[in-house]
Amino acid sequence: MDWLEEVTKNPDRQNQVFCFNEYMEYFKKNPFLECRPSSCYLIDMINYFGKTDDGQFKIFLHESPDSPAVYGQDRPEQAIYENLLNFLGEGFNNKFILLVGPNGSSKSSIVRKLMKGAELYSETEEGSLFTFSWIFPNETLLKGSLGLTGNSRATEIETYSTLDDKNISAIIPSEMKDHPLLLIPLKLRQKIIEQYLGQNLKLFESIKKSYLYLGDLSKKNRMIFDALLKNYKGDVSQVIKHVKVERFTISLRYSNGAVTIEPQIHVDARMQQITMDKRLQSLPPSLQSLNLYSLQGEVVLANRGILEYSDLLKRPLDAFKYLLMTMESGTINLSGILTELDIFFLGTSNEIHLAGFKQHPDFNSFKGRFNFIKVPYLLDYKSEILIYQKQLESLNSKTYFEPHSLEVLCLFAIMTLLRACHSKNYSDKALANLVPDLNPLEKALLLSNDAPPSRFDFESQLILENGVEQIRNEFFLENLYEGKFGLSPRDIKKINYKLSSEQKNITFIDVLDYLDRLNQEKNEYDFLNMTAQGDYHNPQRFISLLKEYALDIFDSELRQSLGLIDERSYEEYIKKYITNINALLKGEKIPNHITGKYENFDEYFIKEFEQNINLLDNPNKFRSYLISKLGAYALDNPRVPIFYCKVFPDIVHKLQESFRNEQKKNIENLAKVLIFYNPDTNQTMEINSSISEKDRAQISLIFQNLVEKFGHSSKGAAITLKYLIKERY
Repeated sequence: MDWLEEVTKNPDRQNQVFCFNEYMEYFKKNPFLECRPSSCYLIDMINYFGKTDDGQFKIFLHESPDSPAVYGQDRPEQAIYENLLNFLGEGFNNKFILLVGPNGSSKSSIVRKLMKGAELYSETEEGSLFTFSWIFPNETLLKGSLGLTGNSRATEIETYSTLDDKNISAIIPSEMKDHPLLLIPLKLRQKIIEQYLGQNLKLFESIKKSYLYLGDLSKKNRMIFDALLKNYKGDVSQVIKHVKVERFTISLRYSNGAVTIEPQIHVDARMQQITMDKRLQSLPPSLQSLNLYSLQGEVVLANRGILEYSDLLKRPLDAFKYLLMTMESGTINLSGILTELDIFFLGTSNEIHLAGFKQHPDFNSFKGRFNFIKVPYLLDYKSEILIYQKQLESLNSKTYFEPHSLEVLCLFAIMTLLRACHSKNYSDKALANLVPDLNPLEKALLLSNDAPPSRFDFESQLILENGVEQIRNEFFLENLYEGKFGLSPRDIKKINYKLSSEQKNITFIDVLDYLDRLNQEKNEYDFLNMTAQGDYHNPQRFISLLKEYALDIFDSELRQSLGLIDERSYEEYIKKYITNINALLKGEKIPNHITGKYENFDEYFIKEFEQNINLLDNPNKFRSYLISKLGAYALDNPRVPIFYCKVFPDIVHKLQESFRNEQKKNIENLAKVLIFYNPDTNQTMEINSSISEKDRAQISLIFQNLVEKFGHSSKGAAITLKYLIKERY
């Protein structure tokens, strides 16, 4: 069989098995990788996947069938990374990370991405992880060598780790996944770690505080080691013959180093005596006399990895009180047996349960051992759109979401999350005077790094552009922070499914109609019951704003599809204006490249340009502002050619608007013809016979461009076009 041959030719490198001496040789080649505690391992994992150009951690954007990408949650992801750095400095994970946010804000998805990243990283050479098990040969191979009489062949065999199954009587695994280095006596282990890590002082100082430098084997492994050492009369070389070092990989599916605890009451770790197990009765007598216990439970399975407590605060508080000591000491006490842990503990909770937890008398005890990280709903509609791409792809066979339909829906969702800006929260007086004037749509667009509203003058736009972070952070530390209430991604997904069941082609018009109906469902959505503050918390006003916004976009697409494009070169046009106002301000002349002579600036051209952009500001102040902005751009981008359209996109927009007004009559004339188009006909576009050939060609061009350039369907374009004509022409 082909696949069998393929597997045989390419053995899985993850199934590495060493005897102890071979592992030590491996360790000497990779001391830094082998001494990493879980915090350092997870930091390396995140760094392994790298960052995007805009600084996002790629691991959270990585698509996997069992862990979808997380978009837009840069802040909580960065907070997790910073906590890991702190743990590395402390030597162990001494805080419980609790992700707190409203339902459906991707808290569990973030955790799942961390687990998936650790799983993928553990399959790489750089992410190798090792533990060990005990191998005991059978009597056929070694008669009387263990716990009985003197040995016969024990000295001839270098290691039992490579024995075939037929020669093995028992295998005892390390359920805690103890690190192989823990088999080395403490003082010698510390000396070895210092020898190989001493050159990296920063890492060494961190390792010196970790369980690997200060800790010991779990109790079962310590008892086995000591019994064998006693049997072999102190000969450690004979003890380590029984050690089989093997690589393991993290797996969420099989709860190995990545475990999720659902809300429940039972204890997360427990013991079971194994020396009573009939399968282990072939252990040597020196071990049969011991009371060996195996540890079980989610905490045990997660050791050396990640443990998530899903909806932690839904559990009775007594069910996780043990975390107080565990976070303080890095150990867990099971029936008097103190066991060291190396786990990255984190959990999730919604705001309602956290509010209840804060009222508990023991909250202050937990507060010092918990780090709370907010995970709000997204305030960036562009990231919000990415969440639903896969859902829309799955619906494509029966429904087509026209351009801007999902955009309008996501903007509505963002607007439900926002609060009106308050001047008192801003230290910058210029910004403080502007922000209260932003409506919810303008604020949502600004928070998504779109251009500031064109209705503001150029100086105000620059102030708003530079103040985006202040606007984004205004309410972040408050209890009623933005992103705590409003439509959730789960709600949006449900709406997408409902829309797809109602229409085959979903335009922004359908979305607005649906949202209008949704606004009546006050029993279903809490945000509909909030008191309106002007345009904020006013869903009906949201619909009006979004309607005009979507019509503006489609109007622009129509004009481009009609071929009514300004023949002027904006780049040259703006460059000429800048050259002239620069000469005006400096009292200089401008070289004529044709005659080679210097000439006065063109005052008529300057006034015509400013009239075309409908300049309302003081002309002198506006001209000075443009020259300053150009100078700042040149300083920030040395040796970069200046493209005036890039430096002054707002001027380009105003020039386009000016041209639009010039061509409005042409559009109105075409509108009279376009109303004859029947959207229910097929794509051959059968048009009313009274329309001239010229008009037929014009209409065909319009729909061809709307489909090919802007992604509309023929039917969707027709519906939206008729709506635009009705509303504006």
